[in-house]
Amino acid sequence: MASPLIVARRFPWMRAWLVAQWLYRHGRERLERNLEERERRELWQLSRKSKGRPANLSGRERDRFVKLVRQAARGR
Repeated sequence: MASPLIVARRFPWMRAWLVAQWLYRHGRERLERNLEERERRELWQLSRKSKGRPANLSGRERDRFVKLVRQAARGR
């Protein structure tokens, strides 16, 4: 059984990953409205690099990914 700390860390990543996938498929207008071109490019580069696995990104990259997804979904 995973420790509560490890499970707590996975939830934000998994939520961010799922929202990013939804935005890519269905939320293009939201992406264009809430992110600049440079930010959209960075989000997709991080998404491709991660391949859905947070371990494929550094801690800084994971934090940036989550921040960009939140900004894309909610706005500035």
